[in-house]
Amino acid sequence: MKSSLGNFQNLNILVIGDIILDIFLYGESNRISPEAPIPVVEIKKELMALGGAGNVAANLASLGINTHLVGLIGDDVEGNHIKSLLKQHKINANLLLTDKRNTTVKTRVIAASQQLIRFDKESKNKIDKYSTLEIIKKIDTLIDIIDAIIISDYGKGMISKFLIEEITSRVKKHNIILTVDPKIEHFYMYKNVFCLTPNQKEASEATKIKIESEKDLIKCGNIIMKKLNCSCLIITRGPFGMTLFNGNDSPVHIKSAAKEVYDVTGAGDTVISIFTAAKACGYDTIKAAQLANLAAGIVVSKIGTATVAVEELQNVVEGA
Repeated sequence: MKSSLGNFQNLNILVIGDIILDIFLYGESNRISPEAPIPVVEIKKELMALGGAGNVAANLASLGINTHLVGLIGDDVEGNHIKSLLKQHKINANLLLTDKRNTTVKTRVIAASQQLIRFDKESKNKIDKYSTLEIIKKIDTLIDIIDAIIISDYGKGMISKFLIEEITSRVKKHNIILTVDPKIEHFYMYKNVFCLTPNQKEASEATKIKIESEKDLIKCGNIIMKKLNCSCLIITRGPFGMTLFNGNDSPVHIKSAAKEVYDVTGAGDTVISIFTAAKACGYDTIKAAQLANLAAGIVVSKIGTATVAVEELQNVVEGA
């Protein structure tokens, strides 16, 4: 497993989805505002990072993978920040620029390693048919060189039933692995994909099953597998790790590899990126899920939207 990580640099993986700019404001809070019973935070540091589909792409690029990103950003200052971050990560950007909506931004205020509040600036309206067709054109220019596709659906309006159908028809024709991190409103549109990676809350909402036991979890996973006819399913479970449903085999429970948890922001992005890369590289499904779990254990030990370097992953694999 460790030796094959070097093969990642031979892969071409395409990420399609909602691109987000994550802003982190770090500061100190030592007093309460006289205007309202809220803490006053004195900002000491500001960081920007790729979020959503951008973070999935950043996770891939940090492993040396030839990463391609197709998405939509606003014609604004925040969109320029995203373009700059994509260049820093050496991600091949194929962006649709629009003046009809703002770039999606999530701003988090953090003091003493504790997130106090988050501000979201976004538009959730569905993009128009013309924009969707432009997105498909960008996909078609890349499809011949791609080893796998990831749909990173954050429910911000880019992903639609029509776009999903167009993507699935292309992966079938070109025999490409397609994995999806779904949002609940599109959950049952993702039929016949290779793998879905919902978290436990999303899986529970999709099946209307309250997951309180292993029996509930397995029932939930089996329903999703049957309804969507996917080859496999990974339900991420936070501190409990993840559960892999793999065809007709018995579900495999993989314990969390995290030693310390500081921030779970973007952990799902890491899981789907590492799992997809491993499958495209020839790993069997269980080993790919185990590797993704190890990578998630690394990123949750970091504060903010984080990625994993090849060296970190190699060291953790060796330790495991």
